[in-house]
Amino acid sequence: MAVIAVTGDIGAGKSTLSKLLAKKLNCERFDADETAKALWENYDVKKLAASHWGGEIFDTQGNIIKAKISDYIFSSKEDWNFCNSILHPSVMKILSEKIHDNVVVEIPLIFEAGKTNWIDKIIYVAAPFNIRAERCKIQRGWSVEELLRREKYLLPRDEKISMSDYVINNDGNINELEKIITGITL
Repeated sequence: MAVIAVTGDIGAGKSTLSKLLAKKLNCERFDADETAKALWENYDVKKLAASHWGGEIFDTQGNIIKAKISDYIFSSKEDWNFCNSILHPSVMKILSEKIHDNVVVEIPLIFEAGKTNWIDKIIYVAAPFNIRAERCKIQRGWSVEELLRREKYLLPRDEKISMSDYVINNDGNINELEKIITGITL
């Protein structure tokens, strides 16, 4: 079994790379962010979140208002740590139960969550800040300030790069990225 984890800078192209890599390697792809989003529907997670942030995080149907959660998560280290404590262990457990044979798994916060023994190699996707800021503006509607607000609680970039097995600089287009990954194997 070989498990390649993809992580990296916000807006660097982790999702694009992990999709291209899974296609190239003809293997399944999993996404930690999708798993985390699904957990917000879990009763126990909702209950814990409400006990910490109060009922204003829900709409009239009892669904989590993701924008409110994001506002809280990226407003203080305490809220950041709280969110990570209720999501990371479950996300990593769910992913570990899905892992089989050869897979690519996108885990943006792998180092913040704690690398596990079921990951064989880690690819860090990097890109210059100005390119990432432009991508985040176009694809997510974020300002530079929003990007910086979300990055400030992450581990330092250099530290994460030093813990990765490979670094891929994604400062070009998708065709260039496809050429870069040609030598990667499971």
